[in-house]
Amino acid sequence: MVSKKDTDPEKADTFDTVAPGVPRARARRGDAVLPSPASPPFRQQLLLLAGLALAGLCIAVLVITRAVEREREQMLAAIHGRADSLVWALEGSARFLDPGPHGNGMLARLAEEVARQPGVAWIAITDGAGRILADSNPELAGSVLYTPEELRRLAPGSLTQGRFSPDDPSIYETWRLFAPGRLRGVHGRHEGTRPGPERAARCIFVALDVTGMEERLEEYVLHLWFMAGLVLVAALATTALGLLFQRYRSSRRRLADAEALAAQVVRNYPAGLVVLDTAGDVRLCNARARALLGMEAADAARDAAGRGAPDTMAARLAGTGLDWSALMAELDGGVPLLERELELGRPQGAPLPVQLTAARLSGAGHEPLGYLFALRDLGEIRSLQRQLRQHERLSALGNLAAGLAHEIRNPLSSIRGYATYLTERLRDDPLGHATGQVLIEETERLNRVLSDLLSLARPRELARAPASLGAVLSRVVAVAAPDAAEKGVRLRLRLPEGGTDAAEVDADRLMQAVLNLVINAIQATDAGGEVEVALARGRGPEQARDCWRISVRDTGCGMSASTTAQIFTPYFSTKAGGTGLGLSIARQIVEQHGGEISAGSLPGRGTTMTILLPDGSGGACRARPAEGAA
Repeated sequence: MVSKKDTDPEKADTFDTVAPGVPRARARRGDAVLPSPASPPFRQQLLLLAGLALAGLCIAVLVITRAVEREREQMLAAIHGRADSLVWALEGSARFLDPGPHGNGMLARLAEEVARQPGVAWIAITDGAGRILADSNPELAGSVLYTPEELRRLAPGSLTQGRFSPDDPSIYETWRLFAPGRLRGVHGRHEGTRPGPERAARCIFVALDVTGMEERLEEYVLHLWFMAGLVLVAALATTALGLLFQRYRSSRRRLADAEALAAQVVRNYPAGLVVLDTAGDVRLCNARARALLGMEAADAARDAAGRGAPDTMAARLAGTGLDWSALMAELDGGVPLLERELELGRPQGAPLPVQLTAARLSGAGHEPLGYLFALRDLGEIRSLQRQLRQHERLSALGNLAAGLAHEIRNPLSSIRGYATYLTERLRDDPLGHATGQVLIEETERLNRVLSDLLSLARPRELARAPASLGAVLSRVVAVAAPDAAEKGVRLRLRLPEGGTDAAEVDADRLMQAVLNLVINAIQATDAGGEVEVALARGRGPEQARDCWRISVRDTGCGMSASTTAQIFTPYFSTKAGGTGLGLSIARQIVEQHGGEISAGSLPGRGTTMTILLPDGSGGACRARPAEGAA
């Protein structure tokens, strides 16, 4: 978002918008302000909330299940406690009953009275065979409640046992041995030593109505789920609010960084930017535009002269020689983009050639907001154009020099011939003979310089033909062998074993380039050193296919990095008598073949010159980055 610092037109030429929350120093630096890392995407946050909800639901299920089980156990324990109380009451009352034949009737009436209590379904006392001795329903006396087999499975003892009735789940049956003589709290003690059939094992069954138990459990479960739901909703709401707050803070940070980044882009944009509103008032003018319009120089001159307040922006723009109103009217007329080259007048200095690009700014509803003008300095481009024209003139002069060099060679040959003749005639005169030899040598050197100059100025076309690269290198080694032997340097040739080494090359020109490298290597190597010429398959870093690699390696003094970077520059030489054209001509020949030449050298470890040539399958080879000499 771009806005001006102040609505005052006097201050509109300064772009100083700083994003909220961003330090002013940060927005003022030349470094770009990158946006902060974005918060997790909304889909990830939804998945996080869904995961938390699922985890909370699983935990709630586990907790509620455990709570319901504990509640059920407590309810059953209360039911057992009540059944025990009823049994103790019946046993306590039965101690005082007549043990005779009428005792069962009295026990039945007692059971009937006890069964009248709320929540008691029925009470029955049976003998060891499961026949009812006394029942809260007198009509069932004498019938069989459980068969002996079922009674054995129930295994009544001194402790109360229970189960939900198989016939009616709303009835909970409890049973235990019926021992009226047993003291409360002393398990297994019966009614003493009184003989009689009533001492035989008897069982008491107490059935309780537990219809309300399931209802209470359901209410308890609903209550637990309600509480768990409240906790889960609160937790999810808290998490969601935290994520929303995080997104809000992240959005504010990214908005602030985006505003600061936009300010940096506009401020450091290489072209001058001027934004006018629909009324023609300046709303933005970056530093580059102020420099192009000459405002900074004008302000400095005004301050030095002690003048008053600066002119308005409108007055400053009017002094540039551009008809801004006409440009805005042209944009309003439907021209989407204006591009033209103009001369920009400035208060200080000569007019400046600029390229003006203008566009109309519109809002989301296509309502006009203003106009954008971009001014690009063409002074440097014009300077480059002048340099290009100068280089063209120099090239023409170079061609002229090449023609002159060609013409000079004819009289130079005559001079060399007469020098040779005079040297032979003055053989008996030591001074005259020595002077003639110097004249011959200088004439030959001048002839070599002229030959190199002609070769560099007007390279001749290649005469390509299938040739053996191994044969070319063998000729090079044969020609350079005398120089190597004279200096005491070992000269070796290494060719690939088997296969063909044919390529479409100009054998003479390629030999000239490689021989130049070999002669330089011999001259840079001390006596006892070694120069190796090798041919192998190589591959450039940008090529998937193989190329021919010719390398010339020496064990000489090597070169520094700065020297290596300039060895292919024309007329650059480290030798006292060198012309500086040999390596330039070698590179020209290699490039004419579609190849590339590179140098790798380390001081004190020698130099390796590498030539990559196409193998004839089309395309060019790229040399690998220069490496140190082997």
